[in-house]
Amino acid sequence: MKDPNWRKCILKADSRDIIKRIPDNSVDFILTDPPYNLGQHSTGNIPLPGRTAMNNDVAEWDMIDFNPEEWADEFIRILKPTGNLFIFTSYNQIGRWYNCLDHKFDTSNFMIWHKTNPAPKIFKAGFLNSCEMIFTCWNKKHTWNFISQAEMHNFIESSICMKPERLSNPKHPAQKPVAILRKMIKIASNENDIVFDPFMGVGSTGVAALDLNRRFIGVEIDDSYFDAAKRRIDIELSQNNLFFQQKEESFIVSEPLDTPINPLQELNMFFGKEEENEKCFEVSRNVSSGLSPIIKWPGGKEKELKYIIPNVPQYKRFIEPFVGGGAVFMGIESEKYLINDFSSELIELYRCIESSNIDFFRYTQQMDTSWNKAVDFFKSNHDLIDTYKGYRNVLIGKTELKEFIHSFCTNNKQSILDIIGNEFSSFSCVLLKEVETNLFRKMVRMHELEIEKHILSDGDLEDNIETAIKSAVYMNYRHLYNDKEISNKNPKLHCALFFFMRNYAYSGMFRYSSKGEFNVPYGGIAYNRKLLAKKLNYYKSKELLDHFNKTQIYNLDFEQFLRKVKPNKNDFIFLDPPYDSEFSTYAQNAFTRDDQKRLADYLIEECKAKWMMIIKNTDFIYSLYNKKGVNIRTFDKEYVVSFMNRNDKKVTHLLITNY
Repeated sequence: MKDPNWRKCILKADSRDIIKRIPDNSVDFILTDPPYNLGQHSTGNIPLPGRTAMNNDVAEWDMIDFNPEEWADEFIRILKPTGNLFIFTSYNQIGRWYNCLDHKFDTSNFMIWHKTNPAPKIFKAGFLNSCEMIFTCWNKKHTWNFISQAEMHNFIESSICMKPERLSNPKHPAQKPVAILRKMIKIASNENDIVFDPFMGVGSTGVAALDLNRRFIGVEIDDSYFDAAKRRIDIELSQNNLFFQQKEESFIVSEPLDTPINPLQELNMFFGKEEENEKCFEVSRNVSSGLSPIIKWPGGKEKELKYIIPNVPQYKRFIEPFVGGGAVFMGIESEKYLINDFSSELIELYRCIESSNIDFFRYTQQMDTSWNKAVDFFKSNHDLIDTYKGYRNVLIGKTELKEFIHSFCTNNKQSILDIIGNEFSSFSCVLLKEVETNLFRKMVRMHELEIEKHILSDGDLEDNIETAIKSAVYMNYRHLYNDKEISNKNPKLHCALFFFMRNYAYSGMFRYSSKGEFNVPYGGIAYNRKLLAKKLNYYKSKELLDHFNKTQIYNLDFEQFLRKVKPNKNDFIFLDPPYDSEFSTYAQNAFTRDDQKRLADYLIEECKAKWMMIIKNTDFIYSLYNKKGVNIRTFDKEYVVSFMNRNDKKVTHLLITNY
């Protein structure tokens, strides 16, 4: 049962773990002072002539990137509708807090804390650093205790925290005076309200909250700061007779002071949830594996991992029905992985990597060698540049240029075929034709651009001619990739060709003609220096193979896959399905609205596991998942994530979970 005398819950932990366990709509006031990330702007200690340098260092924790976007969603989720949110911040972060929170609250505002005794400006070359900003936000009918017109300015003035209040061991560079925190708590909360500070430091917010007869939850990860906060808060409790209660001439402790206790268990007890003290509530961070995706894939989530992973619940098995390029599968640690994709070509690649297939690696290494040989061929035929310059200077016309290139290819036939080697030239080969076609088209186009814009430098000429030759090599491999006989009779070569196309196709696109032939052109100059060797070495690395040793690979329809692996309550499913759009053809397999509905019905009605989905927002998708028990959050179109708990149907992408 919940103890009505439980006044505080102070936890030494990573607040990212703790905040996820705080119930929805349970906190009355969030008052916190997170890192400002000023470390990158610090110039270090200031040297003074004939004196010891002035201390201008920042704490080590302020050197670590702090992203307001990662916290906004959880702040909103745990805050009561009547609650208030006050965040100490600085000039370099206030805009980010505003972007995260302003459109999610009825009102956002800011306060200024003016420090009457700031550090002096030694070199007198700028303003004193005498102000800190406090970003504030709330909704209608929020708790508010208006003091008086004279005292309710959005401006608080005091000295910085000084001795004896200021601690010297440990010394916290951002310790705030209890007096200003007390005033904020008095205005924005009532007695017995819960005040939460996820960056507790040495506990000043807790001291102020308990002094005003509020309840307090504080989290601090640093050992020395936590110990100092605990001492200060316990003293405050005992002085106010809140911690000890006299009964029958003895003192009864209403909280365990020194008994070892799991931080999340203590949090559950604070909210009266002792019955939920299960093993699954242990503090255990989901961590990144540090491994890269298997292959470039449209809509890959590699850049979003830093947002996805912290929002993943604890689990035993990782399940991914639409694995794609594998950014999340490869990027997160798990005891076991179950992955699936309906693309047979993609799954063949995964299986070749898993088994370290000799034929696959032989073919891909030969392709990589041909990429280097294309460069050697160009360098040994520099007269192509001279020919183009003759065409540019009207020494030869377009007809003479075409005849020259035809003769050049005829005379250098064997050297051109040597680029791809005997094994590939023995298949149906279009390399000779493609070299001739690409060189002519490239030179004509270069001349047109020079007339329209400006003369290309010798370096630009070389890049363009090399691109023409490499485009020809690419087109030959594309021709082989579309060869049905190779697809049917030599699956490992077909897999190697698929891998090559995925790396060199323009913008990583996969598009097919009405005949079912892959028709995306070469990526261009930017791809000229790209080689496969690094990726192939990665595929052979111990770290990657160890990852695959914990993996089961499937090639099924997503529903068949999920029913086969039978997700349970200890599993986690990550879903990045094809989007609901007119371009929803998925690896030559259409993913229709009926499929979207099948997926939603399974997840909402049948799935026992926790799941997370990232998908483009449309009215149709929103209607499928706007159900009880489903949490819809938002991404902006730039994929700079702002995990917001309140639904905003105008955004481009959604992050949907059942937890």
